This record gives sequence, C-alpha cells and structure tokens, in this order.
Amino acid sequence: MAELTFQELNLMQMLDVLRPGGIARLALARDGQPYVIPMAFQLEMQGVRPILHLASPAQGRKVDILRSNDRVCLEIELPSCAWIDTVLVEGRATVDAIQGGVEIRVQPHSMTGRRFFRPT
Repeated sequence: MAELTFQELNLMQMLDVLRPGGIARLALARDGQPYVIPMAFQLEMQGVRPILHLASPAQGRKVDILRSNDRVCLEIELPSCAWIDTVLVEGRATVDAIQGGVEIRVQPHSMTGRRFFRPT
C-alpha cells in the first residue's frame, strides 16, 4: 500500500476549506455511544472567530443528544485533484429555535487541518 503523506494547514488554509460551506460530518456522543451524521453548514466570521451554522429539524436524535451533551466535533473535507484538505473543529454547540426547525451554532475551541496528498 502506498504511503500517505500530509502537511499541516495554517489558519488561512483551514478557513479556505470552511468558507464555501458544504457538508460536514457532525459527531456527537451520548452514554459512550458515538453518533455521526452528515449535515450542511455555513461559515460566519465574528471578527477573527469562526462560527459554524447547521440547520436541523426541531425533533430527533441529534437535538436530543445536544440537550444533554453540547460537546461536538465537525469534520469537513475539500478535495482537489492531487490532495484532500481536511479540517476538524471541536467545540460546543448551542441550539436556537428558527422557523421550521433549529439552528445549531458551533463555536470552535480548537481547529486543526491537514492536506493529505493522493498516492501516485
């Protein structure tokens, strides 16, 4: 199997992955059981602080989990021809009612990124 090589992304490169929005994998946990779901997200910048917004129906498993455990992780990928940029965001989520559902706002307390080069 070919060796996987990568490099760390800096803050500007990570924001370049987040800016277009798209699909993130939202990871939650309850009673030691993981729960991961793909969700659409949008990025908002509050000064130099990124905030990620996700929309959800007001009822369901993820909203129930968030009410008891607000710690979340998001994984976002942006592929290109020669590499895949991946950003992991860890933080706390708040759930606010909006018309037709809820908005999940994630304020990162840590963010890491890597560029994985495709084997040749």
